[in-house]
Amino acid sequence: MRRLAGLLLLITTLGVGLPSVYRTIHRRFFGVNAGVYLEERAMEYYYPGEVRVIVEQMVRSRLRPPSPAGLDKVTGEIVPHEDGIYFDVDKIVHDIVTAPAHTKLDLEGIPVVPLFRTEHLVQLTDVLGDFSTPVIGSPDRVHNIRLSLQAINNTIVMPGEVFSFNEVVGERTPEAGYRNAPIILGEAVVPGVGGGVCQTSTTLYNAVRLAGLEIVERRIHSIAPSYIKHGMDAAVAWPYTDFKFRNDSPLPVIVKAEIQKWRVRVWILGKEGGELVDVF
Repeated sequence: MRRLAGLLLLITTLGVGLPSVYRTIHRRFFGVNAGVYLEERAMEYYYPGEVRVIVEQMVRSRLRPPSPAGLDKVTGEIVPHEDGIYFDVDKIVHDIVTAPAHTKLDLEGIPVVPLFRTEHLVQLTDVLGDFSTPVIGSPDRVHNIRLSLQAINNTIVMPGEVFSFNEVVGERTPEAGYRNAPIILGEAVVPGVGGGVCQTSTTLYNAVRLAGLEIVERRIHSIAPSYIKHGMDAAVAWPYTDFKFRNDSPLPVIVKAEIQKWRVRVWILGKEGGELVDVF
Protein backbone atom coordinates (compact mmCIF):
# COMPACT_ATOMS: atom_id res chain seq x y z
CA MET A 1 0.00 0.00 0.00
CA ARG A 2 2.92 2.36 0.66
CA ARG A 3 4.14 1.76 -2.87
CA LEU A 4 0.67 2.46 -4.25
CA ALA A 5 0.47 5.68 -2.21
CA GLY A 6 3.87 6.75 -3.50
CA LEU A 7 2.89 6.11 -7.10
CA LEU A 8 -0.34 8.05 -6.67
CA LEU A 9 1.60 10.97 -5.09
CA LEU A 10 4.02 10.98 -8.03
CA ILE A 11 1.16 10.96 -10.57
CA THR A 12 -0.60 13.76 -8.72
CA THR A 13 2.60 15.83 -8.68
CA LEU A 14 3.10 15.34 -12.40
CA GLY A 15 -0.59 16.13 -13.00
CA VAL A 16 -0.80 14.31 -16.29
CA GLY A 17 -3.37 11.64 -17.32
CA LEU A 18 -4.46 11.10 -13.75
CA PRO A 19 -7.81 9.32 -14.32
CA SER A 20 -6.59 6.72 -16.82
CA VAL A 21 -3.26 6.09 -15.11
CA TYR A 22 -4.98 5.80 -11.74
CA ARG A 23 -7.40 3.22 -13.13
CA THR A 24 -4.56 1.22 -14.64
CA ILE A 25 -2.59 1.21 -11.41
CA HIS A 26 -5.66 0.39 -9.36
CA ARG A 27 -6.39 -2.63 -11.56
CA ARG A 28 -2.81 -3.85 -11.29
CA PHE A 29 -3.02 -3.75 -7.52
CA PHE A 30 -6.59 -4.92 -6.95
CA GLY A 31 -7.36 -6.93 -10.08
CA VAL A 32 -6.31 -10.39 -11.18
CA ASN A 33 -2.58 -10.98 -11.39
CA ALA A 34 -0.73 -10.59 -14.70
CA GLY A 35 -0.71 -13.54 -17.07
CA VAL A 36 -3.64 -15.40 -15.50
CA TYR A 37 -5.72 -17.28 -18.07
CA LEU A 38 -8.96 -19.22 -17.83
CA GLU A 39 -8.43 -21.66 -20.67
CA GLU A 40 -7.74 -19.31 -23.59
CA ARG A 41 -9.32 -16.24 -22.01
CA ALA A 42 -6.96 -13.66 -20.49
CA MET A 43 -8.17 -12.65 -17.03
CA GLU A 44 -5.37 -10.34 -15.90
CA TYR A 45 -6.31 -7.09 -14.15
CA TYR A 46 -10.06 -7.81 -14.10
CA TYR A 47 -11.88 -7.00 -10.87
CA PRO A 48 -13.66 -9.88 -9.08
CA GLY A 49 -17.09 -8.67 -10.18
CA GLU A 50 -15.96 -8.61 -13.81
CA VAL A 51 -14.43 -12.06 -13.43
CA ARG A 52 -17.79 -13.39 -12.25
CA VAL A 53 -19.59 -12.00 -15.31
CA ILE A 54 -17.02 -13.55 -17.65
CA VAL A 55 -17.15 -16.93 -15.90
CA GLU A 56 -20.96 -16.99 -15.93
CA GLN A 57 -20.91 -16.29 -19.68
CA MET A 58 -18.37 -19.05 -20.31
CA VAL A 59 -20.19 -21.75 -18.32
CA ARG A 60 -23.67 -20.92 -19.62
CA SER A 61 -23.22 -22.83 -22.87
CA ARG A 62 -21.59 -25.77 -21.11
CA LEU A 63 -24.14 -26.37 -18.38
CA ARG A 64 -26.07 -29.56 -18.96
CA PRO A 65 -28.79 -31.03 -16.75
CA PRO A 66 -28.62 -34.77 -16.06
CA SER A 67 -30.80 -36.97 -18.25
CA PRO A 68 -32.34 -40.07 -16.64
CA ALA A 69 -32.48 -43.43 -18.38
CA GLY A 70 -35.52 -43.90 -20.60
CA LEU A 71 -37.18 -46.12 -23.18
CA ASP A 72 -37.61 -45.60 -26.89
CA LYS A 73 -41.39 -45.27 -27.32
CA VAL A 74 -41.42 -47.29 -30.54
CA THR A 75 -38.83 -50.03 -30.02
CA GLY A 76 -38.75 -50.22 -26.23
CA GLU A 77 -34.96 -50.16 -26.32
CA ILE A 78 -33.19 -48.58 -23.37
CA VAL A 79 -32.00 -45.00 -23.82
CA PRO A 80 -28.98 -44.77 -21.47
CA HIS A 81 -28.80 -42.01 -18.89
CA GLU A 82 -26.43 -39.09 -19.35
CA ASP A 83 -24.60 -37.26 -16.59
CA GLY A 84 -25.07 -33.51 -16.38
CA ILE A 85 -22.38 -30.88 -15.84
CA TYR A 86 -22.46 -28.22 -13.14
CA PHE A 87 -19.96 -25.42 -12.53
CA ASP A 88 -19.19 -23.95 -9.11
CA VAL A 89 -18.95 -20.31 -10.19
CA ASP A 90 -17.96 -19.09 -6.72
CA LYS A 91 -15.00 -21.46 -6.58
CA ILE A 92 -13.88 -20.67 -10.13
CA VAL A 93 -13.97 -16.92 -9.44
CA HIS A 94 -12.03 -17.42 -6.20
CA ASP A 95 -9.39 -19.55 -7.96
CA ILE A 96 -8.90 -16.86 -10.62
CA VAL A 97 -8.76 -13.95 -8.22
CA THR A 98 -6.23 -15.68 -5.97
CA ALA A 99 -4.15 -17.30 -8.73
CA PRO A 100 -0.44 -16.43 -8.83
CA ALA A 101 0.84 -14.52 -11.87
CA HIS A 102 1.16 -16.47 -15.13
CA THR A 103 -1.23 -19.25 -14.12
CA LYS A 104 -3.41 -21.07 -16.65
CA LEU A 105 -6.64 -22.48 -15.23
CA ASP A 106 -9.05 -24.96 -16.80
CA LEU A 107 -12.81 -24.55 -16.67
CA GLU A 108 -13.58 -27.77 -14.82
CA GLY A 109 -17.16 -28.96 -14.51
CA ILE A 110 -18.63 -31.17 -11.81
CA PRO A 111 -20.49 -34.29 -13.04
CA VAL A 112 -24.12 -34.53 -11.91
CA VAL A 113 -25.44 -38.09 -11.89
CA PRO A 114 -29.21 -38.58 -12.44
CA LEU A 115 -31.14 -40.43 -9.75
CA PHE A 116 -32.64 -42.92 -12.23
CA ARG A 117 -29.90 -44.55 -14.25
CA THR A 118 -29.48 -47.29 -16.83
CA GLU A 119 -28.50 -49.87 -14.21
CA HIS A 120 -31.80 -49.16 -12.44
CA LEU A 121 -33.97 -49.41 -15.55
CA VAL A 122 -32.68 -52.87 -16.51
CA GLN A 123 -33.89 -54.20 -13.15
CA LEU A 124 -37.58 -53.41 -13.85
CA THR A 125 -38.51 -56.80 -15.27
CA ASP A 126 -41.10 -58.23 -12.85
CA VAL A 127 -44.70 -58.30 -14.10
CA LEU A 128 -46.70 -56.55 -11.37
CA GLY A 129 -50.06 -56.54 -13.15
CA ASP A 130 -51.23 -58.04 -16.44
CA PHE A 131 -54.64 -57.81 -18.11
CA SER A 132 -56.09 -58.38 -21.57
CA THR A 133 -59.41 -57.94 -23.35
CA PRO A 134 -60.61 -59.41 -26.69
CA VAL A 135 -60.08 -57.45 -29.90
CA ILE A 136 -63.54 -56.76 -31.31
CA GLY A 137 -65.12 -54.33 -33.73
CA SER A 138 -64.43 -52.77 -37.09
CA PRO A 139 -60.96 -52.23 -38.60
CA ASP A 140 -61.27 -48.51 -37.80
CA ARG A 141 -61.99 -49.29 -34.15
CA VAL A 142 -59.03 -51.66 -33.97
CA HIS A 143 -56.88 -48.98 -35.62
CA ASN A 144 -57.82 -46.52 -32.86
CA ILE A 145 -57.04 -49.05 -30.17
CA ARG A 146 -53.67 -49.73 -31.71
CA LEU A 147 -52.83 -46.00 -31.87
CA SER A 148 -53.71 -45.44 -28.21
CA LEU A 149 -51.76 -48.55 -27.16
CA GLN A 150 -48.71 -47.20 -28.96
CA ALA A 151 -49.12 -43.90 -27.09
CA ILE A 152 -49.04 -45.48 -23.62
CA ASN A 153 -46.53 -48.22 -24.44
CA ASN A 154 -43.05 -47.93 -22.91
CA THR A 155 -44.07 -45.16 -20.51
CA ILE A 156 -42.03 -44.93 -17.31
CA VAL A 157 -43.97 -43.69 -14.26
CA MET A 158 -41.72 -42.53 -11.46
CA PRO A 159 -42.56 -42.90 -7.75
CA GLY A 160 -45.21 -40.38 -6.75
CA GLU A 161 -45.97 -39.48 -10.38
CA VAL A 162 -49.57 -39.41 -11.65
CA PHE A 163 -50.22 -41.01 -15.05
CA SER A 164 -53.01 -39.27 -16.97
CA PHE A 165 -54.43 -41.21 -19.93
CA ASN A 166 -55.57 -38.03 -21.68
CA GLU A 167 -52.21 -36.31 -21.22
CA VAL A 168 -50.23 -39.30 -22.48
CA VAL A 169 -52.49 -40.24 -25.40
CA GLY A 170 -53.50 -36.71 -26.33
CA GLU A 171 -56.62 -35.50 -28.10
CA ARG A 172 -58.15 -38.06 -30.41
CA THR A 173 -58.47 -36.20 -33.73
CA PRO A 174 -58.27 -37.09 -37.43
CA GLU A 175 -55.02 -35.07 -37.56
CA ALA A 176 -53.59 -37.43 -34.93
CA GLY A 177 -54.62 -40.41 -37.07
CA TYR A 178 -57.81 -41.43 -35.27
CA ARG A 179 -60.83 -42.64 -37.25
CA ASN A 180 -64.60 -42.73 -36.78
CA ALA A 181 -65.83 -45.76 -34.87
CA PRO A 182 -68.69 -46.46 -32.42
CA ILE A 183 -68.50 -44.72 -29.02
CA ILE A 184 -70.81 -44.85 -26.01
CA LEU A 185 -72.51 -41.48 -25.56
CA GLY A 186 -74.99 -41.41 -22.71
CA GLU A 187 -77.37 -44.31 -23.28
CA ALA A 188 -76.58 -44.64 -26.98
CA VAL A 189 -73.83 -45.95 -29.22
CA VAL A 190 -72.97 -43.41 -31.92
CA PRO A 191 -70.09 -42.84 -34.37
CA GLY A 192 -67.25 -40.72 -33.03
CA VAL A 193 -63.60 -39.97 -33.72
CA GLY A 194 -61.43 -42.24 -31.59
CA GLY A 195 -64.05 -44.90 -30.92
CA GLY A 196 -62.45 -47.92 -29.23
CA VAL A 197 -59.90 -45.98 -27.18
CA CYS A 198 -61.88 -46.72 -24.00
CA GLN A 199 -60.93 -50.37 -24.42
CA THR A 200 -57.30 -49.31 -24.04
CA SER A 201 -58.02 -47.27 -20.89
CA THR A 202 -60.12 -50.11 -19.47
CA THR A 203 -57.40 -52.69 -20.05
CA LEU A 204 -54.85 -50.32 -18.52
CA TYR A 205 -57.09 -49.74 -15.48
CA ASN A 206 -57.32 -53.45 -14.76
CA ALA A 207 -53.55 -53.98 -15.16
CA VAL A 208 -52.93 -51.08 -12.77
CA ARG A 209 -55.49 -52.48 -10.33
CA LEU A 210 -53.76 -55.87 -10.33
CA ALA A 211 -50.41 -54.13 -9.80
CA GLY A 212 -51.84 -52.61 -6.63
CA LEU A 213 -51.21 -48.99 -7.66
CA GLU A 214 -53.41 -46.12 -6.50
CA ILE A 215 -56.36 -45.23 -8.74
CA VAL A 216 -56.74 -41.44 -8.78
CA GLU A 217 -59.59 -40.97 -11.27
CA ARG A 218 -61.92 -43.43 -13.01
CA ARG A 219 -65.44 -43.39 -14.38
CA ILE A 220 -67.48 -46.25 -15.79
CA HIS A 221 -69.60 -46.12 -18.94
CA SER A 222 -73.33 -45.45 -18.72
CA ILE A 223 -73.98 -48.77 -20.45
CA ALA A 224 -71.91 -51.94 -20.33
CA PRO A 225 -69.18 -52.26 -22.99
CA SER A 226 -69.11 -55.58 -24.82
CA TYR A 227 -65.47 -56.40 -24.11
CA ILE A 228 -65.61 -56.48 -20.28
CA LYS A 229 -68.01 -56.86 -17.37
CA HIS A 230 -69.79 -53.63 -16.51
CA GLY A 231 -68.16 -51.88 -13.56
CA MET A 232 -64.70 -53.09 -14.53
CA ASP A 233 -64.33 -50.48 -17.26
CA ALA A 234 -62.68 -47.05 -17.37
CA ALA A 235 -64.27 -44.50 -19.68
CA VAL A 236 -62.23 -41.69 -21.22
CA ALA A 237 -63.27 -38.70 -23.34
CA TRP A 238 -61.22 -35.66 -24.21
CA PRO A 239 -60.69 -33.46 -22.28
CA TYR A 240 -62.83 -33.96 -19.17
CA THR A 241 -63.24 -37.70 -18.61
CA ASP A 242 -59.87 -39.17 -17.74
CA PHE A 243 -58.31 -42.23 -16.21
CA LYS A 244 -55.47 -41.48 -13.80
CA PHE A 245 -53.34 -43.54 -11.48
CA ARG A 246 -50.49 -42.69 -9.15
CA ASN A 247 -47.36 -44.75 -8.75
CA ASP A 248 -47.51 -44.86 -4.97
CA SER A 249 -44.77 -47.49 -4.81
CA PRO A 250 -41.16 -46.60 -3.91
CA LEU A 251 -39.85 -47.75 -7.30
CA PRO A 252 -40.51 -46.74 -10.93
CA VAL A 253 -42.88 -48.81 -13.07
CA ILE A 254 -43.19 -49.27 -16.82
CA VAL A 255 -46.46 -49.40 -18.76
CA LYS A 256 -46.33 -51.88 -21.64
CA ALA A 257 -49.18 -52.19 -24.14
CA GLU A 258 -49.86 -53.87 -27.48
CA ILE A 259 -52.19 -56.17 -29.39
CA GLN A 260 -51.15 -59.81 -29.02
CA LYS A 261 -52.99 -62.69 -30.68
CA TRP A 262 -56.23 -60.75 -31.00
CA ARG A 263 -56.04 -59.60 -27.40
CA VAL A 264 -55.55 -56.04 -26.18
CA ARG A 265 -52.86 -56.55 -23.56
CA VAL A 266 -51.49 -54.09 -21.00
CA TRP A 267 -48.98 -55.06 -18.35
CA ILE A 268 -47.04 -53.21 -15.68
CA LEU A 269 -43.36 -53.94 -15.14
CA GLY A 270 -41.40 -53.14 -12.00
CA LYS A 271 -39.42 -54.83 -9.28
CA GLU A 272 -41.09 -56.82 -6.56
CA GLY A 273 -39.83 -55.91 -3.10
CA GLY A 274 -36.42 -54.62 -2.17
CA GLU A 275 -34.67 -51.71 -3.77
CA LEU A 276 -32.97 -50.91 -7.04
CA VAL A 277 -29.32 -51.89 -6.82
CA ASP A 278 -26.67 -49.29 -7.64
CA VAL A 279 -23.91 -50.50 -9.94
CA PHE A 280 -20.63 -48.62 -9.75
